[in-house]
Amino acid sequence: MHKKIQRIAAAACAAVLAGSMLTGLTAAADEHYDVYNYDRWEEAIPSQAGYMATRSVSGDDLGIGDFSEPSDLFRDTEDQLYIVDTKNNRIVVTDAGVTKVIRVMEEFTMPDGSRTKLKAPEGIYVSPESGLIYIADYSNSRVLVTDADGNVQLEVTKPESELFASELTFLPQKVIADKAGNIYIVLGNITTGAAMFDAEGNFKGYYGANTVEATSQVITNYFWKLISTDEMRSRQARTVPTGITNFDLDDEGFIYTCTQSTSQKKDTVKKLNPAGNNLFASLDTSWGDIQSVWDANTSKNYQSMICDIEISDDGNINCLDLTTGRVFQYDEEGNLLFIFGSTSEQLGGFTEVSAVESCGTEILVLDARKNTVTVFEETDFGSIVHEATVLYNDGYYEEALDPWFRVLQYDGNYRRAFLGISAAYLVQGNYKDSMKYAKLADSPYRYNRAFEGYRQEWLSEHMTQLVIGIVLIIAGILVLSWYVKKHHKPNAEYDLTKAAPREEE
Repeated sequence: MHKKIQRIAAAACAAVLAGSMLTGLTAAADEHYDVYNYDRWEEAIPSQAGYMATRSVSGDDLGIGDFSEPSDLFRDTEDQLYIVDTKNNRIVVTDAGVTKVIRVMEEFTMPDGSRTKLKAPEGIYVSPESGLIYIADYSNSRVLVTDADGNVQLEVTKPESELFASELTFLPQKVIADKAGNIYIVLGNITTGAAMFDAEGNFKGYYGANTVEATSQVITNYFWKLISTDEMRSRQARTVPTGITNFDLDDEGFIYTCTQSTSQKKDTVKKLNPAGNNLFASLDTSWGDIQSVWDANTSKNYQSMICDIEISDDGNINCLDLTTGRVFQYDEEGNLLFIFGSTSEQLGGFTEVSAVESCGTEILVLDARKNTVTVFEETDFGSIVHEATVLYNDGYYEEALDPWFRVLQYDGNYRRAFLGISAAYLVQGNYKDSMKYAKLADSPYRYNRAFEGYRQEWLSEHMTQLVIGIVLIIAGILVLSWYVKKHHKPNAEYDLTKAAPREEE
């Protein structure tokens, strides 16, 4: 009987082990890349996936022939997706699910009735206010503003202005337009910000220029320029900021820019107000990978290069990293939520990413070498994190408490959850637990706020005892002083005031 029980137990253990192995294999098969996040010490650790790659779509899948080096994506208010098929000189418009083609835009009608075609377009934007389509027609050195039927309303070309050097070519790469119809263009050869035009196409100057980072080399060059002659200065290399790579607009009209550079650490991602001031200047956020990426194939370290930025409907910021092929998603305050994607041949991996766009619970990534659009769908874990994040950012800290705890059930090291729970307990007046979770999140700022509340609460609860204690201590000191004065008589031989005077010799 005893041996029979042993055999049954052994069989059960084997079944459990086999089941766990199958489960692990299934999970590994579902996740086509390593999923990770950063802990409170800024170390990369395994994490749950917020998004999962589900399918990849090519032009051939859509029945229009393969894409050729596509460079941009944009979703309009009607959930139509615009794919800039650069080398095929066309704009392909599909439904949001990238399952069918709505139309292909290749030829347009100019105001004078003539016909014109695109030549290597690189950027597109559709105004939610007017429905006008803005196309950065790179090799034609222009931006076309057209309606959905292909009727050109405006053509923006190289401006004749003292602010725009005559020797520079006009090479539009990306374009957006604000609510007032002002047009902002990223030019391939300009480092002084985005070229700005009004709704009529008049050049107004530059907007959102990056600043030169004060590196040791920049400081040295500045010092030598102070003591150099004019001839020596003319031979010295100029220090110029890195140009804007890409940008996007949120619902409130703020412009977000990104800069694709390994040398530029400052202004990698900016949120600009109408005056061009960076509202993210005070954020302590590392956009992209915090640590450099080691490539065993080339034996080199690579740093993140943010090539595209996109603001989703719920305010999340999606940054696309050219180096690693990953999407880094942040909330509107710059807190890292998820990292997904990779450089590989598998689904969810890329060769050369070029654009990112969101559509509801999906994230779409364009690959200029694979000539595909990859669709990432939100997971259950991602849904709970987004639910908690939206509540938190809207000021509903207590309502976000339960979702944050559910997040920790999926990932016990998720730092953003610790911060959210600490904030909720702080609002509730539960300062002790708020301090606990602030410590887990390694947030001195939030810990200090909770400690201040805890200290004030402790003082309020124990004020009577403190006052009584202080009164008793003071009374004790007074009684002791009185007792010493009354009962302590100094020794006569040491009482100098009563000592006999010395006789003179």
